[in-house]
Amino acid sequence: MSGVTARLEAGATRWKIETERAGYRRKLYSFNGMSTEGSVLLKSMLKASLVASAVFAIAWFRVPPATMVLRYFIFYGILIAILSMLVGLPIAALIERTRVGRRWWSYLTFAASTGALLGALSSHPTLERCRSVAGSGEQETCIENPFAITFSPWTRSQPGFAENPSIQWSDYIGTIAFGAVVGGVLGMSFWFFYRWRARSAIDANDS
Repeated sequence: MSGVTARLEAGATRWKIETERAGYRRKLYSFNGMSTEGSVLLKSMLKASLVASAVFAIAWFRVPPATMVLRYFIFYGILIAILSMLVGLPIAALIERTRVGRRWWSYLTFAASTGALLGALSSHPTLERCRSVAGSGEQETCIENPFAITFSPWTRSQPGFAENPSIQWSDYIGTIAFGAVVGGVLGMSFWFFYRWRARSAIDANDS
């Protein structure tokens, strides 16, 4: 009788050990999978930032090539990469986590809307709403925004603070449109690198 009890206890102990090992392997696999997916997400966003930076630089083709590369591609490319990490990466992670759309047009829509919004916030021509002034010969008066930044390649020869002339509404609209273009390129590039290539590799490894 004692021999049977000992064998039962030994079997229960082995089962407990195997169960703990299996649980540990599942946790380790889950952690590695999450780590791999997060790494792919980050790398895909960096690659997409390079593509968006190239589109941004090429839009100012009127400047010398050295200026286009050193100033517009590298300097503004770093800014685009920082913004994509701070703004684009959380949005992409949210899309993946909530499974909202996850088609190419969902990334295009979110990225283009975000780019247009950032353009609208950065380059408004006035500090406050224009208003009529009683007793003046002018129809309305506006306080110009000295900190307005324009990124409109259709109306300006270079991006940055608007000087001589000051920023106009055409610059404002052009900045919003260009922000949507660069954002859309970023979103489409991310979808290409992450959903079409990197994600398929992760699914193949998981299977």
